[in-house]
Amino acid sequence: MRSAIVTSALLGASLLASGTARASEILEFNVPFPFQVNHETFPAGRYTVEEGPLGNTSVLLIRGMNTPQAAFVTTHDAAGQGPKHPSLQFQRHDNQYRLANIWESPKEGQSIIAQK
Repeated sequence: MRSAIVTSALLGASLLASGTARASEILEFNVPFPFQVNHETFPAGRYTVEEGPLGNTSVLLIRGMNTPQAAFVTTHDAAGQGPKHPSLQFQRHDNQYRLANIWESPKEGQSIIAQK
């Protein structure tokens, strides 16, 4: 059982999770594979990521644009350098992907605190 971090910048086109920022600080991503957030499986598709209630930057809302999936996640500042563009970073374990980090820029990222 092998675990690895999968970053959109390191993946081929079939696993690309690309993002674009909008003026309202909402990031949009296309994720072409199913992934887990807080023990819930989200299908491949388009998602938005935005700040939680009252502009709380340690809580983010991940919401499907064409699916009913949505989840609040608790985060802390990510360590290290992120990708050049807004990106999602997944941790791969066998054939499952778990959302691990959300990068707005190379110096601004949030790591998701895993729920037990």
